[in-house]
Amino acid sequence: MKVKKFIGKLIAVDMYNCSDAIIGDENSAKEQLQHACNAFALHPCEIVIRKEEEQSEYSLFAICQQGHVTLHIYPELGFATADVFSCLEGAEPENVAKYLRTYFDADKSKITLLDRGDFGTLSDMKPHRRSTVKFIRRTQNLGGKLKNIMMKPRSI
Repeated sequence: MKVKKFIGKLIAVDMYNCSDAIIGDENSAKEQLQHACNAFALHPCEIVIRKEEEQSEYSLFAICQQGHVTLHIYPELGFATADVFSCLEGAEPENVAKYLRTYFDADKSKITLLDRGDFGTLSDMKPHRRSTVKFIRRTQNLGGKLKNIMMKPRSI
């Protein structure tokens, strides 16, 4: 019998410069979260939207079979964060995270993967991080770097 080295997976995603047209619509975000959870076998039992009066920020909580998804969304900042956790066999939390990143149309995102309940060695307990930047953002950053190089005074 094969023994798993960990109990479940946690994927944390920070999404920057999200689409203004998408990030402010909490009902659409709820529908997309429902779709993502169903599509990638998280089996949501309930999804709750929480928004304080006179605040643009809102949160979504999906209570799933042996897991959860939380979204905290800041429309004024163009920022959204998602935590996706599942210990259900066959669930694909990493694909839920990718789906949400695509849905919010983030310019830049940072994804952290963490095996929860890791019974391996101490070095296995470090989270794995990955960042992605859209091509247009990369070219803008490159233009600034090239300008700095070209404008740098040369020594004689």
